[in-house]
Amino acid sequence: MTWIKFALWLSGFYAAYYAALILWDFMRNDRKPVSGDTHELTFIEHIEPVRAEIDSVPEFHPSAVISSGGQSLKQIFNLAKEEVIEFTRAVSF
Repeated sequence: MTWIKFALWLSGFYAAYYAALILWDFMRNDRKPVSGDTHELTFIEHIEPVRAEIDSVPEFHPSAVISSGGQSLKQIFNLAKEEVIEFTRAVSF
């Protein structure tokens, strides 16, 4: 028996097995129809809307950060030399 024959027999057995299981499931169709009186849990949370009023305008605090854009590779190495950022491991190129 070659591997191809073995694979064909095995797939045939699996196909027949699963077909028999599907047919068995359809044959024992003794399920009751779903009635209107089902036991279903529902949770309804009572939420009342609240009107929010602005008491004051928030103050603007300027920060030292000018931009949060990206940095070039040269700037990153300069920041690592100045110990502004933590350089934890070697960079491989």
